[in-house]
Amino acid sequence: MDPVDPEGVSSLTARELHILRLTAAGFSAKEIAKQLRIAPRTVERHIDHVRLKTRTRNRSHMVAFAVRNGCV
Repeated sequence: MDPVDPEGVSSLTARELHILRLTAAGFSAKEIAKQLRIAPRTVERHIDHVRLKTRTRNRSHMVAFAVRNGCV
């Protein structure tokens, strides 16, 4: 990752950031999918991409990352 952005926040797409915020708000992948009118598996893929870009281990760690970095 870029040293100016060690956590990878700037590498997130608008959709990934939106899904990160919804996940941090407590919505499940199925609920997010229904709200965004996309397949639950698509939401899961976005979450996987967010986790890879932010180097987080799981959803809890991803949400902590979001809070720590002002994403939510």
